[in-house]
Amino acid sequence: MNETVPDNLTVLPDPRLFRAARWLQRVFLGVAAMAILLGAIPLVKSPMNGVSPSTRAAFLLISLLCGVSLLLSEPERSGVAVAYARRIANFLAICILITFSILGRNTAANSHVVFLPERFAVGLYVLTFAVILVDQKNWLINRLVDVLVCGLCLLSLLLVSDAVFGAFALFGRTVGIPGTAALLVCLVALTMVVALQQAEHGVFSIFLGVGIGSNLARIFAPILIVLPFAWEAGNEWMNRTGPAGHLSAAFLASTGVAVAVGILLFFAWRISRMENQIHDLVLRDEATRLYNFRGFHMLAEHALLLAQRSGVPFSVLFIDLENLAHIHEHLGPNASAAALAEAGEILRATFRESDIKGRIGADQFAVAGQFDRAGISVAALRLEAATAARGAKSARKITLHFSMGHVTTSGGDLRENLRELLERAGQARNRQESLLKETLVN
Repeated sequence: MNETVPDNLTVLPDPRLFRAARWLQRVFLGVAAMAILLGAIPLVKSPMNGVSPSTRAAFLLISLLCGVSLLLSEPERSGVAVAYARRIANFLAICILITFSILGRNTAANSHVVFLPERFAVGLYVLTFAVILVDQKNWLINRLVDVLVCGLCLLSLLLVSDAVFGAFALFGRTVGIPGTAALLVCLVALTMVVALQQAEHGVFSIFLGVGIGSNLARIFAPILIVLPFAWEAGNEWMNRTGPAGHLSAAFLASTGVAVAVGILLFFAWRISRMENQIHDLVLRDEATRLYNFRGFHMLAEHALLLAQRSGVPFSVLFIDLENLAHIHEHLGPNASAAALAEAGEILRATFRESDIKGRIGADQFAVAGQFDRAGISVAALRLEAATAARGAKSARKITLHFSMGHVTTSGGDLRENLRELLERAGQARNRQESLLKETLVN
């Protein structure tokens, strides 16, 4: 594999916050489902005031398909059938969105038909593309989804604050379009689901991490979101400057939130990056550039907790560099140091970036990640093949030789910890070596 490993740690996740984020996603999906149901009730009534039935039906249907796609994209839902079902939902959402656009042009010329406000339509476009692209592994697509999610959050703030300011007549009473309340709730709820899902690996992951940067982001973000809206409302109530328009006030407050939260995220990520650099010095093994014993245990324990709470399998591969002492004895310390560096290169090139790779002893390594039994077996064979290929090309007199053992635990088993898994993997390695020796003797 040609995946690269970052030189510094990423944001260290807090398993409790990840679990809370997963539950919040389901809660907001339920809210969106209720809003879709309530929004569909007027479709059976005739006549209906407000948004035309065709545009309302298109909006609700696209929202339903986006909700289904987000539900199918949860990590615990896997398999070929789930992947194809999500692709079908995304394809249908795009088709209806194109129809929705054509319908908007046709109804715009009809003065008797009320089409959705443009901000609702823009939100629907951005939401659909964000749902289709979310949870992709490509870093460029991931950054694009970050931008789309930020825009969705800003638009949701604008719509909600516009509705609140208009309901309380803070900036003069205006007549809104009837029948958009359920559509607003649906759009905001799905926006929250996309934002929470993207927060697991996007720019908002700072809110789900541990450390000073993450704590500052969680503490000050709610304050910076509420403060501009409170300022606009209080300024109007104190000065009574007249009905300048609640939409303009909502736009100014939302812009203030975007600037303030953007600055907060910038400094939170800078602090987190400095923390990561410090952790990198403490948790990395200098000889192999893999995690050392402490770093491996800390990160693998977090990964194991996440796997157990998500109900996904987790595996540990124990690796022993058998002939390191032989290389040191016959070729000297420089050759043994080069062998360790080469072992680190092989492990980094063979396993995924998300897998945790560490040197846990003088000549012992370990890899931990979300593998099932078949997956970790294939990974071990791939490591053997990569080591053999590197040895065939190497000019070193003594090539590297790994012996391995691995274990897999289901995510629902909360009793095993990382230390027990490592011990079992080491025992599996010893059994394989014993069987191999018996086979050679016989």
